[in-house]
Amino acid sequence: MRVALNILLAAAVLLVTPWPSSAHHSFAAEYDSKSPIDLEGVITKVEWMNPHAHFYVDVKGPDGKVANWNLELASPNMMVRNGWKRDSIKQGDQVKVNASRARDGTNTASAQMITKSDGSRFSFMANLNLESK
Repeated sequence: MRVALNILLAAAVLLVTPWPSSAHHSFAAEYDSKSPIDLEGVITKVEWMNPHAHFYVDVKGPDGKVANWNLELASPNMMVRNGWKRDSIKQGDQVKVNASRARDGTNTASAQMITKSDGSRFSFMANLNLESK
């Protein structure tokens, strides 16, 4: 009887415990591939974590105002498989980024190609890590 009560109690706890969502958004739901954007600026932060790595770039607009852009990459695991290292891009790097804008109009985009000031280029897509120094 006591074992059955403990199992029931454990099951109840599991049912009411909030769990992180394992759902994953699709690219098309969040980003518009028909709205490409080219950004140029300085990386202010790099977050190398699942489910997607992100980096942030200060971009000066035509009006001279600086906006911080949140740029999404693939998962760190996929990036490593495609030749990335943790320090492939880092805070302070001057970069040009080709990306697809977020559908919600915020300063968010999915980075497709990153070109550093030394000419090295990075993409998280298979076989497109084109680091050239």
